[in-house]
Amino acid sequence: MRVQPRPLITVGLAVGYVAIVTFTWVLVGLDYDTVGDSTSNIVEGIVLPIALASAFTAGVTSYLGWWGPAIREDLGAPRWLWVVPVLMFLPGLGSLLGGFGPADRSASYLLALGVGTLLVGFGEEMLTRGAGLVGLRGGFREPMAWFFSCLLFGLLHALNLFFGQSLGSTTQQIALAFVAGSVFYLTRRLAGTLVLCMVLHAWIDFTTFAFSDAARDAESLFAIFGLLQFPAFVLAIVGVVVVLRRGSDQRDSAPDAQPAA
Repeated sequence: MRVQPRPLITVGLAVGYVAIVTFTWVLVGLDYDTVGDSTSNIVEGIVLPIALASAFTAGVTSYLGWWGPAIREDLGAPRWLWVVPVLMFLPGLGSLLGGFGPADRSASYLLALGVGTLLVGFGEEMLTRGAGLVGLRGGFREPMAWFFSCLLFGLLHALNLFFGQSLGSTTQQIALAFVAGSVFYLTRRLAGTLVLCMVLHAWIDFTTFAFSDAARDAESLFAIFGLLQFPAFVLAIVGVVVVLRRGSDQRDSAPDAQPAA
């Protein structure tokens, strides 16, 4: 690594990422509540700002020399915790099997949304659980690195409040994003790579935007799929406690264990 990891670098990355997204949204006059209403809204509200912010994050990561530790994970997790990312994958599958509903999306809409959500998966994961986590680990023990990476992920969504989303919806989104951050954190440790987190993140966002509520309708055979995120959230918190306690026990039992700088 060219630059020694430090939490302040993560803060700088986050400030730069948010500044780019904010400036772009102001420039295009974004209304967050309508961002998924049309292809042009998707391009202006998701593809353009996230592409620019992701390019910034990738460029800084290259300069720092952090690509290796940002993408690769050396810490593990019990294999039974694979149930967590699987449960998070299933609601989107339920939406897919449930169909589009009365107003099918156009091919151009789905293409733009696919590109946009892949960019979101790459950009937000690199910022929070990629290069951002590397920086946090440079100054904190793993429990605090996990906590601040999830907090950063949650606070990214606070930006939506200033572009038309209600306070109640934004607060709920921040809380859910924090817990979802634990899902992605565990996925990184289980897979040994950030790439699966990026793909899962993109899948969740794509299926949330692309499909109607038909698959989550109480009369749908696939309604139960939409409920699986809640046990996933509970198990994610349990899983984080398990892996962090196990890491602490291993570190404390090592004769040469030293506190983080």
